[in-house]
Amino acid sequence: MPFPNFLDDFAANLTGATPHETNPQHRAILDAFTDVQNCDLRLLTDIATAIEAGKGTAQQLEACADALIERLIAGYELSLLLSTGCCCAQDAEPCVPCGLEQDEECCQEPELPGSLLEACLGVFAQLGDPYAVASADLVDALRDLPGIAGKHWRYSDLTQARLAELLAPHGMRTRDVTLPDGRRRKSYQRDALLTATGVCTSC
Repeated sequence: MPFPNFLDDFAANLTGATPHETNPQHRAILDAFTDVQNCDLRLLTDIATAIEAGKGTAQQLEACADALIERLIAGYELSLLLSTGCCCAQDAEPCVPCGLEQDEECCQEPELPGSLLEACLGVFAQLGDPYAVASADLVDALRDLPGIAGKHWRYSDLTQARLAELLAPHGMRTRDVTLPDGRRRKSYQRDALLTATGVCTSC
């Protein structure tokens, strides 16, 4: 069940408290932790489930391998979020929804995150601007680009873990999305990319 839910809304109404705005960084950590728990449950279920009638061992091992890979990626993304410095200093009012400190670096004048996000949006455009693109598919497309993606990694050297590390500081993370072809994969969403490169209008 998501948080906050109707019980929390009821408690706020009952006490007359003013609802607090959600800090995006904290929400991302909570969502990432939930993803890790869901991946753990799926992996344990796949391992514990007996081989179904007519289903070969190879297929079951492949399903377990896919679940394990998704769990490793989810855990890595959670580690990145937990190790990223938080901008919500106690003596500064954080901007919502971006979380930057208004008295030092307001998101109304954002520093452009570089060419990586633009390259990701370019891949989305080539694919017809879908709602989401699987992390693996996005990495495959980015690998064809020349130049440096970030830090010391070239685009040709990108992996899903490396892309997650480069995008994490900009609030980007994968989510479980059912794609148009029926696959359910860890994917990046176009709206999140646009938000990362845009201007916060709530300030």
